[in-house]
Amino acid sequence: MQRLINFSVKAYQSRLAYIIRHTLRVMFPLILVGSFASVLRFNFLSNSGYIATIFNLKQWLPLYQQLGTISQIIFECTINLISLYAVFFSTHYTIKAYGKNIPGGGAIGLFAFLIIAYQTTTQDSLSFNNYLLSEGMLFAIIVGYLCGRLLVLFAQSNQQKLSELVKPIIIIAIIATLINLLLSLLARLSVPTYVASFITINSSRRAFWYVIGLGMLTDILAFLAIGGPFINSPSFTDAPSWANLMHALRSGSAWNAPFKYTDTTIFHSFANFGGSGCVLALIIAIFIVSRQKRYRRVAKWSLFPAIFNDHYPMMLGIPILYNPIFFIPFVVAPLVNMLVSGALLSLNWIPAAVYPVPSGTPAPLIALVGTNGNWGVFILSIVLIIIDVLIYVPFVRIAEEIIVKAGVDHEE
Repeated sequence: MQRLINFSVKAYQSRLAYIIRHTLRVMFPLILVGSFASVLRFNFLSNSGYIATIFNLKQWLPLYQQLGTISQIIFECTINLISLYAVFFSTHYTIKAYGKNIPGGGAIGLFAFLIIAYQTTTQDSLSFNNYLLSEGMLFAIIVGYLCGRLLVLFAQSNQQKLSELVKPIIIIAIIATLINLLLSLLARLSVPTYVASFITINSSRRAFWYVIGLGMLTDILAFLAIGGPFINSPSFTDAPSWANLMHALRSGSAWNAPFKYTDTTIFHSFANFGGSGCVLALIIAIFIVSRQKRYRRVAKWSLFPAIFNDHYPMMLGIPILYNPIFFIPFVVAPLVNMLVSGALLSLNWIPAAVYPVPSGTPAPLIALVGTNGNWGVFILSIVLIIIDVLIYVPFVRIAEEIIVKAGVDHEE
């Protein structure tokens, strides 16, 4: 363990770690505002939102529609454009890490990313790849890093002159255009989704392990800021969900659903407390054992979004993204939850969550609402959160020890 800590200390002191850490931290205030706007938009100011439905906010809250529009604008300009901020700051901090001062460096990285994300249309209007803008943060950080390195390579002095930027900008534009053409070619090769069809035509045992595998893949990709197969909220429009709901409506009960093992009944109901990686458990663990003021401050700000399953503030504020110390609990905690809940479903000790759940339902209540008020699954959710906290606690302590030894706990 000590060797791992020593290795992590050296990794934390590297230039690449400096670039990633500062890129994510400087984005934290923007994304925090976006997360609050997202929670308000989809939970309080949406007709299908959990809080809006319970309290019937549309009927009595003044300026309900206008507030919803404002929150949506803020959400769209922060969370849904997260990659633009990432590429800008990644380029800026790459240049800074190599001791150069290049005016407009971040804007040049942004310029390159916009070229890559641009999509041609039949109409005379701007159109960009929404997936790259909202879920391409890893790709954006890489683009920013490469642009920064290229600018540093052409820099003849610590203070780069504006006239010396023309050549590297042309080279960056050409490379970005070629990447754009390559991505356009790959986009034509559509890849169908087999999740629902696989569950429908295969045995329960195979479907169970299939859901477990895709759930793990979703969390691993979320750790890398890439959208996974289960990243979106359940739509309840696939064949297994419809069959489960029809069974519940006919029998008047969620017990003995025909398809117990789906992304809805296992992953979204029990493996997603506070967002990907059971971030709510990490926040609780920080409140219990953390001595780092920054950790506790980020956790306090992130608690409200995490209750409604928005993990963005914690992912960037700690940061969790690309942090090897938190990779194990980030994947293991949801895996434990899926295995335990799946085992209890197979033993028929709990019913499956088959009823549609309002968007933004607080994490511990998802299974309760999805089973139409079965208190057994609520108790299970609380127990699983406690287990997740215990999983996270030692890693919080290790992470704090590493950042203290690496001397990065009081960075700007």
